[in-house]
Amino acid sequence: MKISKQNSGRLIASLIFLTPIIVLISSSAMFYSGYTPEGTVNKGTLLPEPIQLTELRLEVDSGPLKDEFPGKWSIVQFVSGDCNEKCWDTLYSSRQINIRLSKDSDRVTRYLINIGANNLSKGSLDKISEEYPLLNLGSIDLDLVPLPITDKLQDSPYILFDPLGNGILIYDSTLPSGELLKDIKKVLQNSKIG
Repeated sequence: MKISKQNSGRLIASLIFLTPIIVLISSSAMFYSGYTPEGTVNKGTLLPEPIQLTELRLEVDSGPLKDEFPGKWSIVQFVSGDCNEKCWDTLYSSRQINIRLSKDSDRVTRYLINIGANNLSKGSLDKISEEYPLLNLGSIDLDLVPLPITDKLQDSPYILFDPLGNGILIYDSTLPSGELLKDIKKVLQNSKIG
C-alpha cells in the first residue's frame, strides 16, 4: 500500500498536533496515580514547610538577619554550647563555599547561631574574629520557638534561608560542603532576588 504525499503530510501534521496532548494526558495520569520521580536535584532536604525567620526570634549582633527580611541568601549554622571540632569544620566549609562563589559571594552571608545562651568561649570568639571576620554571630532562645522547628535546629548545622527570610533547605552535618555549594550555585543562578 502506497501512501500519497498528501496523506503523508496529514499524518505528520497529526503527529505534531497530538504529541503535546499525549504528553499532557500521560503526565496527568502519572501524577494522579501517585507516581513521583525518585531523587531530587537539590542535595539538602527541602523543608515541606519553610521555617519563617520571624518565628525563630534570633538575636544577632550584625548582618542582614538583624532585619525581618535579610535581602541576601543566608547560610545559618546552629551550635549548642562552645564550638567543637565538628563546628570548626563546618565553619571552615561554609567559608570555603563563600570563597568559591567568587563574584556571587556578596549575595550570600553566613551566621553562627548559638542555641540557648551565647556559650562561645573567649578563645572561640577570638578565633572567629581572627579567622572568620565576615561571620555574623547570634543566639536563639528555644523556649520562644515552636516545637517542630526546635527539633530541626538540633539535627543540622546548616539551614539555607532565602532573601525573604524563609528557611527552605536543611543540611545534615555529614553532607560534604561541595553539595551545599552546588545547591547555592543553583539558587543564585535561578533567583531574581538577593
